[in-house]
Amino acid sequence: MKARSVVELVCREVVELVTEYLGQEMSPEDCVRMEQHLLACPPCTAHLAQVRATLALARELREDEPAEVPGENDLRLLFRGWSRPGSGEGPP
Repeated sequence: MKARSVVELVCREVVELVTEYLGQEMSPEDCVRMEQHLLACPPCTAHLAQVRATLALARELREDEPAEVPGENDLRLLFRGWSRPGSGEGPP
């Protein structure tokens, strides 16, 4: 069995630190440790790729361009015309 260095990262640590790594918020020493682990661990490398892909897709989402719902404006007008029950206004 291979003896693990005290400074070597384990997979659980890589998963916990991946957002710091991608956000370039790690110390240079921790960044080197992360990259050394990634060179030797295909599952963690795949996890990093998945997180990168997820972040890239999330950046493509645009909050300022919501999908148009057919009839949405008609529904808004209808709801604006309603009032509370018993007020004598709006649909029964």
